[in-house]
Amino acid sequence: MEDFGVIIACCDQDYLLAKGCCASIRYFLGDVPICLLIDGTFSVSPLEKVYGVRVINHDTVSEPLLRKRSFGWGKSHMIPFWESPWQNFLLMDADTIVWGDVLKLANFEDFDFIIDQPCYDYSDADITEFFFDIPGVEKYFPDFRWQDYRSRYVCPGTFFGKRGVFSLEEYRKILDFNDEHPDIFKYGDMGFFNLMVFRAAQEGKLRVQNVDMQLLVPDFDQDLLRKQFPVDASGPAGDRTQATVIHWCGPKPSLSSGKVYSEPMNFCRRKCQEDVWNRTGLAAEMSLQVEDLQRSIYVYKNKLKKKFRQLAGSKE
Repeated sequence: MEDFGVIIACCDQDYLLAKGCCASIRYFLGDVPICLLIDGTFSVSPLEKVYGVRVINHDTVSEPLLRKRSFGWGKSHMIPFWESPWQNFLLMDADTIVWGDVLKLANFEDFDFIIDQPCYDYSDADITEFFFDIPGVEKYFPDFRWQDYRSRYVCPGTFFGKRGVFSLEEYRKILDFNDEHPDIFKYGDMGFFNLMVFRAAQEGKLRVQNVDMQLLVPDFDQDLLRKQFPVDASGPAGDRTQATVIHWCGPKPSLSSGKVYSEPMNFCRRKCQEDVWNRTGLAAEMSLQVEDLQRSIYVYKNKLKKKFRQLAGSKE
């Protein structure tokens, strides 16, 4: 595709997974351009050198609004709409990999957005839990016919989009509204992302297509995933014609994880070790185990801090 690249959103704690995501792109999609959208100050120079990745971070973003208010969980997804190096892009979270040629799912000639197709219509309770408070949206956005799109709302961890489809002023108003009414939109940008996309579609400003392109790991049985995405000694096996993005949006994959089926990500992380650092076998396994341990310590420390704040608040 012309003027196209893949953008991976990541921070320091999920960089270990972003490396696997990059490797999956090289493995399945060849030399398609890659950009890391980084919330933080850590170096990714090895990936820049070997995979040719570009970087978007606090220092490179040109728009002050985005630099000050759009980094961090639940907002970074929006930055490429103004700062993408390419007109057309595929955005992916760090805890994803591509499996197969997902580029064949994109039709930028006829659509501005290509997003996942949910497995079922969302009930009012589902929409309230995952996307937005329905009475709040009806009160503050009375012209938006939210019921018309209950079968199309998506997790924005993966989507094809175009630069320039939203105005910065519209986004500023959404951020201001979210600050004033923090209980209306749910899960970071998941609520207001869907409102912005489908409100624009309703007004005829955006052409939006839903296709089956994202598999949310928590929604499926592990045994089923093992059969659908098998990995053997030589790498990914099974049906190589299928195309999807595997998204570990719940518990994260690791070498020793028993909570989720993680072998597709494990393979890609090992592939990155081989491609970038020329590590295989025991050397690669040790490096990955250290990454997993460091992330576990980070998560455990954050849980302790949260628990301490809760205890301190209950004593006041």
